[in-house]
Amino acid sequence: MKQTSHYLSAALVCAAVCLVGCGPKRAVTTRPTEEPMSLEAAMKLIDTRPDWIGSYPAIIIPRHPAEKFLKGVTIVLDPGHGMSDGNSVEKDPTYKRGPTGVREDDINLRVGLLLHRLLKDAGANVILTRDRDMYLGLKERADIANSAIRPDGGVGADLFISIHHNAVNNPVANYTSVWYHGQVDDAETGLDAARYIAHRLGAAMRTDVGKTSPLLSDQLMYPGGFGVLRACEVPGILLECSFYTQHEEEQRLRDAGYNLREAYAIYEGLCEWAYGGRPTQLTPSVAFSPVGGNQVRLATTLDERLPDWWGRDRTRILQSSVRVNINGKPVPHDFDPVTKQLTATFTLPSRGEPGTTMAIDLEIHFSNMFKHANHPQRYVVEVQPQDWSLTIRPQRVKQARAAATRPASVPATMNVN
Repeated sequence: MKQTSHYLSAALVCAAVCLVGCGPKRAVTTRPTEEPMSLEAAMKLIDTRPDWIGSYPAIIIPRHPAEKFLKGVTIVLDPGHGMSDGNSVEKDPTYKRGPTGVREDDINLRVGLLLHRLLKDAGANVILTRDRDMYLGLKERADIANSAIRPDGGVGADLFISIHHNAVNNPVANYTSVWYHGQVDDAETGLDAARYIAHRLGAAMRTDVGKTSPLLSDQLMYPGGFGVLRACEVPGILLECSFYTQHEEEQRLRDAGYNLREAYAIYEGLCEWAYGGRPTQLTPSVAFSPVGGNQVRLATTLDERLPDWWGRDRTRILQSSVRVNINGKPVPHDFDPVTKQLTATFTLPSRGEPGTTMAIDLEIHFSNMFKHANHPQRYVVEVQPQDWSLTIRPQRVKQARAAATRPASVPATMNVN
């Protein structure tokens, strides 16, 4: 009896120890062993590849691991049109409508609302130009981005995205295009995001992505470009996700699930864009050189805006991309890849008449290892007439684009069969 009691006590002690110190144990589960696919079976899948168009993957929207890099980024989403653009529909009942009457502005709004939710959940600072069916002028839309308050206290969105769907007098055309304003040199930071979004959209929507360039200048459509991008003083792009004038696509675009497919593709593109960093630099300092005369010395520190990943001790700025322009012309510069210090010396033009302010255009360009361009790139250096002191301020994008117009060519959407 004593022996039994001893064993019982020991068992109770062990049980108590397990309850207190061991914690719950995971149940052992066994999974049926799946045979790996053979090379022959994989080859057979290649033999029976489906067509690109129409082969839609299931709608699965996991959180992208790189969405954390969107936290605090200010993005203005502009669902294009609204209220069928005022009275335009009264003049033309088919205005911005598909073959069976589906309204483009309704499609744009659904995509915008879904994308807003995805980006909000990622921690981005997201602003909608409209969240309902309403009319808003082009300048009003751009001004929302120009005046957006960022979490860091700055003014101006990091990116403006106008969401649209295309139309053409061709029932077959259906491809994805992302548009930038002016010349590529005037839209570098917008293009960084545009290329990711364009490829993701085309793949998700299974549009005819090989038909034309995924990136297009808005001056291919109009000499002055798109009004909403022209009025933007921040990096901006305009999406033409697909063509609602293609009958089958119009019917797909009626479906909020399909719109979620679009929104998620844009979200993925933005995650990948943010993952590659958004380079910038300290506000440059400018001062007259001790040498005297009209010599001015410029100094700044470049920032590739990448995390402290493994390899951070190596340069992550493409040295071949570093350049300094004064009034549109390159000037010699020195760049130290270790300290990331950029310096340049240039000669001012004649100081002119006393009492007149002299303004010089300064451009600083560089790219990080993902070939993402810096922002801002352009500054105005002013020589004050009172004491010949120098001041510097960022130049608004709109001012820099003033001379970036050229004659329009045939509209790109009309060139494709």
